[in-house]
Amino acid sequence: MTILTPITKFMVHLPLAFHKEPPKSALVICFGMGTSYRSAMSWGIDATVVELVPSVTKAFGFYHADTARFINATNGHIIIDDGRRFLKRTDKKFDVIVVDPPPPVQAAGSSLLFSKEFYDVAKQHLNPGGILQMWYPGSPQAPTGQAALRSMYESFPNVRCFASVEGWGMHMLGSMEPIEQVDADHLAARMPESARRDLLEWYDTTNTPVALGHILDHEFPATDFLGPDPTIQVTDDEPFNEYYLLRRLLGGGKSGF
Repeated sequence: MTILTPITKFMVHLPLAFHKEPPKSALVICFGMGTSYRSAMSWGIDATVVELVPSVTKAFGFYHADTARFINATNGHIIIDDGRRFLKRTDKKFDVIVVDPPPPVQAAGSSLLFSKEFYDVAKQHLNPGGILQMWYPGSPQAPTGQAALRSMYESFPNVRCFASVEGWGMHMLGSMEPIEQVDADHLAARMPESARRDLLEWYDTTNTPVALGHILDHEFPATDFLGPDPTIQVTDDEPFNEYYLLRRLLGGGKSGF
């Protein structure tokens, strides 16, 4: 379902580096292999990760040999819960919220993390200046990509979008305040040394600004991919990314993804 890839590191390092003030806290929704949580911990901040399936977190050590120091860290918190339900029940706020929805994008129930109603909940748990990062594994040109993009665009007054490394997927950053326009050198300078090492761990360069530049050079305006049909979006009542078989059959063989 997934691999060790710098994409999952950028999910965390990008919004944390864009945060105007030195970030103090981050929430990661969906544990996966633990890469994003591990990257958040490399900033030396208070890091929380929420995972729905208990057995997923137990596989952490299978992918990363240094698991023990993250599990035993006092500034780290691994919580077994539904990510959206956790937000509804906590009063905590975070500088950055990172969402890496479960693959594939058509997975049943995954719309609950792409929907406008989810963003309404998440916004209540961002500190002033906070940034939410949503990862979408496909292209913004496909109908489902447009739907995911519109839900983000209509939920936050400030949205920045970046095509990811390795030739696939996009990072969507949303905030209630403007997200600074800063170059790769400035973003790299904001990162602690441990975070820079983490970002470059599986990368083909040892230069942090160069790595960040591979993302910044591929920014695109969200409006470039918002189609004319405003109903192409993800909501709780209309989970556009799901029911792919019906969409394929009724769409004349087009998958819509």
